[in-house]
Amino acid sequence: MTQAPAPARLARWVWLIELLALVPVAATLVDVLGGPHLQFLDYWQVLLNTSNPDGSLHPSGFFTLRNEHPLVLPALAYWLNVAVSHGDNRVLGCLVVAIGVLTVVVLRAALPRSLPPVARAALVVGASALVFSPHGLHNFIRSMSGTAWLTANLLVICALLLARRGWWVPAWGVGLLACLSYGTGFPVWVALAWLAWVRREAVWKRVVPLVVLVGVGVAWKLLDRGPVPGGSPTSDPVQVLFTFFAAVGHLWTTDSAGVAVVAGVLVLAAYAVLLTTSAARAEELRVWWALALHAVLACAMIGVARVDFGEAVGLSSRYTSQSVVMAVPLMVIAGWLLVRRSAANGPRVAVLAVAAGFLGFTLGMPVAAALREESREVPLQAVALRAGLGAAYPDRLPNPDELMDLLPKIGHYPFTEDFTLGCGGPELGDRVDIAGARPLPAADPARKADPSGFMEEAQQLPGATRIRGWATGGADPIHCAAVVDGSGVVVGGGIVNQARPDVTAALPWVTGGTGFVVIGPTATPDTKVVFVRKSGAVLWAPAPTEEGEK
Repeated sequence: MTQAPAPARLARWVWLIELLALVPVAATLVDVLGGPHLQFLDYWQVLLNTSNPDGSLHPSGFFTLRNEHPLVLPALAYWLNVAVSHGDNRVLGCLVVAIGVLTVVVLRAALPRSLPPVARAALVVGASALVFSPHGLHNFIRSMSGTAWLTANLLVICALLLARRGWWVPAWGVGLLACLSYGTGFPVWVALAWLAWVRREAVWKRVVPLVVLVGVGVAWKLLDRGPVPGGSPTSDPVQVLFTFFAAVGHLWTTDSAGVAVVAGVLVLAAYAVLLTTSAARAEELRVWWALALHAVLACAMIGVARVDFGEAVGLSSRYTSQSVVMAVPLMVIAGWLLVRRSAANGPRVAVLAVAAGFLGFTLGMPVAAALREESREVPLQAVALRAGLGAAYPDRLPNPDELMDLLPKIGHYPFTEDFTLGCGGPELGDRVDIAGARPLPAADPARKADPSGFMEEAQQLPGATRIRGWATGGADPIHCAAVVDGSGVVVGGGIVNQARPDVTAALPWVTGGTGFVVIGPTATPDTKVVFVRKSGAVLWAPAPTEEGEK
């Protein structure tokens, strides 16, 4: 029996290769579903801008810039999410994951048909690994951000694909939608004009995108600007270059801005080298060059507009998607050239594409770990809002009085029935019988099976106190923690069962997560922290009332 050629045998497994593209999607979805219920900083300001005091829509607020960006489509998505899921960050995060998947699907549709199936499949896997890289986890677990960045990217790619087919009017329409999604959509008009020029389209088709770009710029200048972040955006040209190159090379480092700059220069140098090869300017690759042009200009916008945010700003997780849009066209163009040189290079291109994708994916681990840690105490903000303590987080909950007035009117979490302290019993406003509760004793090696704990500190916040420590229920695990006032009324709460390796190192008989953090009104001598155990039994401890009190 004659054996099939190697490429033919490999082609049988192409669909299995392409299934690997689902692995980064699944990993990101796990983070989203396990992430905070509550939304992130800028979301609240956008919600306030688009709401009247009575909770109805304020249409003109959709055209207020946020951090210099138009957010018309994202703001609409926020409101739809309020209607569907009471503003659940995780539900909106699932939408962002779906937008990421659509981005990979559209990139797949843009791949040159002349590539062998195995190379195409591997490039899809590589693109998926980069789109869903943990470098950019911010855009998924802080869904308000991804709804803007990733939607704009998706619409830009769609506009370029429509232009490739010669459907210029739909392409311009989609380009306008990209500009209504985020400021990084603006460079699409330069990319569309360049694409019309290299395709030798009619002069008017080359000029219209540039005219629209001017119109978009004028409209942007006329929109309500809101608070403008940073200082003078062009105060240091060297810093502009540093931030620009770091944004381009962000994917190829962990947490070193210097390495990102080196990687960014190498990426741009690789594009420049490819430009010197006439084959790289083939018609099949024009859309990829247009996408790369758009990404370069978007990264330049970041460099100019965020120059005063510090030298490491180019490594911000929310900027990852632009580094991705820089990397994917480079992979495709270089892969196409290798295959054109020899069809036998198809499997080699496949290996390199998957390797590059998963390298960019894996390097994002430290960023993801930091984001998960930052998100760990977000539930405290929900407790603060529901308890009327929103002013405790001025850097996370803007205009707290307005926010706490608005959210109940529109049925937004945490002013919903599914909000809970997790006790399976007492909630905010309920009364706990402290007289019948047991005080939480200190750790004693002679009574290792008994519950124990320690109130470590009370941090004073505006109008509130945040209390940290550790506690264990022994054989009857602690289910939740709450703050009660002198009459036993629950006035705050928090989170329990947090990892405390320092406690388990000092007290080896204490196992499992023992850390807790709670928030309540400014502590008094009568304030207590209560711990509800799995059986319903209650432990209590006096709350420290001064910073660092033990």
